[in-house]
Amino acid sequence: MAGLAAATLLALFATPSAIVSAQIAEPQLSSAVHRIVAVRRGYLKAPGVSVAIDGPDGTALTVTHGFADPDAGEPVIAQTRFMSGSTGKTFAAATIMRLVEDGRIGLDDRVADRFGGQSWYDALPNSDTITIRHLLQHQAGFPQFLELGSFQRTFLFDRVTGRPTTYSPRRMLAFIADTDPLFPAGEGHHYSDLNYHLLGLVIEDVTGTDYYTALQREVLSRMTAHADDIVPADTTQIDRLAAGYAKGDLFGRLAGTNGRTTDANGDLRFDPSLEYTGGGLAVTPRALARFYADLAEGRIVRPETFQRMVDAHQDQPGWTPGATAYGLGFYVTEREGLGRYISHSGFFPGYTSNVGYFLDHGFAVAIQQNSDHGPDLFSRLRDVARAVIDHAGSGSTMGEDT
Repeated sequence: MAGLAAATLLALFATPSAIVSAQIAEPQLSSAVHRIVAVRRGYLKAPGVSVAIDGPDGTALTVTHGFADPDAGEPVIAQTRFMSGSTGKTFAAATIMRLVEDGRIGLDDRVADRFGGQSWYDALPNSDTITIRHLLQHQAGFPQFLELGSFQRTFLFDRVTGRPTTYSPRRMLAFIADTDPLFPAGEGHHYSDLNYHLLGLVIEDVTGTDYYTALQREVLSRMTAHADDIVPADTTQIDRLAAGYAKGDLFGRLAGTNGRTTDANGDLRFDPSLEYTGGGLAVTPRALARFYADLAEGRIVRPETFQRMVDAHQDQPGWTPGATAYGLGFYVTEREGLGRYISHSGFFPGYTSNVGYFLDHGFAVAIQQNSDHGPDLFSRLRDVARAVIDHAGSGSTMGEDT
């Protein structure tokens, strides 16, 4: 693919008083660092942003600006990790699809055939009729856990009293035990991490291993680069993690999750493990972009399997041609000038992410920042993608990322 001038991406992120660096490992240029003005103040913009582009033949570009840790003056670099938020769902979906390819599970298998008769499962809404496909597409009729008063009360009480919040996936699912479904399974769409918590338990039951072991074996081992940048977010100690900054709301303030998310040692101030397969990873943008490229280009699942993941968005209730809808583990969108692309955003207190693969142009973009407010990453993802497309005929090529 024809390349992208580093200066173009820098211009997209140039803001008054920001420190900007472009890291491009071309033979003639290993890196370029551009200091423009100091990092933003307060919570108006992210302390740091990292952007990665992954094109055909392993060509890659990473652009960073700002600070991974403003207090320590530590800049964001290509190796800086951020919490994945819900971008981790695509990893869980890819793990399921690998098991489907191997014939170990089917998309239309009833989950009750695996867990039926167990009290924790039978208490779930729609427990008799949920299929693997329903869970992948958020069609099980589950509410989002953050919408539940039972979760909010329990989490707040545990945080205030110093009790552990290392809720297991079954504990998370117990918040909707003996409740009515939002709709019959397969007859609606409601985004909920609990769909993916149940998928994680399916993965563990099928493979006989914990989810992160299955993820490594089925997905990460097939990545062509940067898999080592991806680590489980099941502990408060995560190496190379940027300090996040959470604005939150009254609930976050009461629960003590607002403000800086890491302590002086760089450890998270609260346990992230309850995310599990709903997120559950710490990653770099270059790893996110490479994962999406490897997935879309047939290196993690077979091309026909990936096509099933894309085409499934047409099965969402009420879908009309051209509308954005959720496929098997990601959204599918079509926009003028960008064509069709798959994408997923992610939120974790103090961090936001967005990643997409542009199907009609053959490249991936990932953006992460250590703030859960400020600049809109949806529009920035599209801005970077347009810059790539605009420069596709420039005749220069992107170098490989360091």
